[in-house]
Amino acid sequence: MKQPAMSQSTKRIFLLAVTASMLLINACTNVRIIESQVQSTPQWTGSAPSKAFYRWDRLPADVNNPQAGWAEVQLESALAPLGWTRNDLEAQYTIWVGVRTAEFIADPWGRPVRSPWANHLQISVGSGYRAHGVGVGVGMSTGLPPFGRAGFPPPSGYAQEVSIIIRDLNTSNVVYQTKATHEGPWADHANILSAMMAAALQGFPNPQVRNRRVDTTISR
Repeated sequence: MKQPAMSQSTKRIFLLAVTASMLLINACTNVRIIESQVQSTPQWTGSAPSKAFYRWDRLPADVNNPQAGWAEVQLESALAPLGWTRNDLEAQYTIWVGVRTAEFIADPWGRPVRSPWANHLQISVGSGYRAHGVGVGVGMSTGLPPFGRAGFPPPSGYAQEVSIIIRDLNTSNVVYQTKATHEGPWADHANILSAMMAAALQGFPNPQVRNRRVDTTISR
């Protein structure tokens, strides 16, 4: 028995459905969801300030560290929409920000075999003190004596961490501390760390949940 021909209107609906499905699939393949585990500890002596002036606080090891300069540039952009402005002369708070990334060796399920921070590969992300671009520097040992352990297993993933500490200049007490961590296969560390910085500031300055997972969508 001959099947009835598809009507023009049915064909149009079918083509539109196929096109929409292809666009949706393409959109999904062009984005990534960065899952960050965030721990925030607000310790404001009074109500959390919605606006404030701050200046940077650097550890001695960070003074000439381009990675620290890059992190400050990123954080300054992230804090501005939240009402926090850098003003070294009228600062009420100091802010320290640290970022780090390490390679880890994973088991078949993607879990780190050992602590990523104990491995032989460390990655630095930085652009100096001004936003002139982002560079990635990689240093590694061969894994051969006397510089490391025998063998050199291939990398399987990366662990990233962003830490932010805010102190009250009047008391020198820490009034806000937040940290975001992430483990995944992505090697574009500048993009991942920027997403994690936004995750670490989620709910700032008074997040309702202190320990939480924050998902951030970025492009591939």
